[in-house]
Amino acid sequence: MMMTKKMNRGETMAKEKNMKEENVTEEKEVNEEVVDETTENQEESTQNDDDKESLEQQLSKLEEEVNTWKTDYYKVFADMENLKRRLEKEHQNSLKFMMQSFIEELLPVVDNFERSLNVQNPSEEVQTFLKGYQMIFDQLMAILKKNGVEVIEAQGKEFDPNLHQAVMTAHDENFDHNVVVEELQKGYKLKDRVIRASLVKVNE
Repeated sequence: MMMTKKMNRGETMAKEKNMKEENVTEEKEVNEEVVDETTENQEESTQNDDDKESLEQQLSKLEEEVNTWKTDYYKVFADMENLKRRLEKEHQNSLKFMMQSFIEELLPVVDNFERSLNVQNPSEEVQTFLKGYQMIFDQLMAILKKNGVEVIEAQGKEFDPNLHQAVMTAHDENFDHNVVVEELQKGYKLKDRVIRASLVKVNE
């Protein structure tokens, strides 16, 4: 019986020893798992930081590309607007002055009409013809005016080299200095462009 008790005590001690060893092993495994998990977390954190930095770089690069495209777009847009305005202006000028050459060729005819109307001491028969000429002349001038042709005022006006061409000078006390004394040939403008300057005599 004594031997049986000793054997039981030995078995109990062995079991306790085994349990202690198992506990130590389990604690060691747990500690290793904790270390591994910590290492993995650190690696994941480092990886996340790298990914974040990479995304920020990509975002910065994309923003630069967007700004470059926006700048190029605005430049092209501005060039297109300038071209559009220039073409519109050229088109308007083309429409505005498309009749200039025709009117320039017509002006000598207008001059001859005026000379025929300024006949001195006409007979009654000639006066009858002149009335018809005057009507035709008035219609012609109305058509020219409708298309933007204007007579340049000269007589009694201050000499303007942009509108008048001085071909003679005079010394007339009845006129101020640099004033047109006499209009020798009428000048004309088409809209705001001089197509023929007035030939004038200017007082000195």
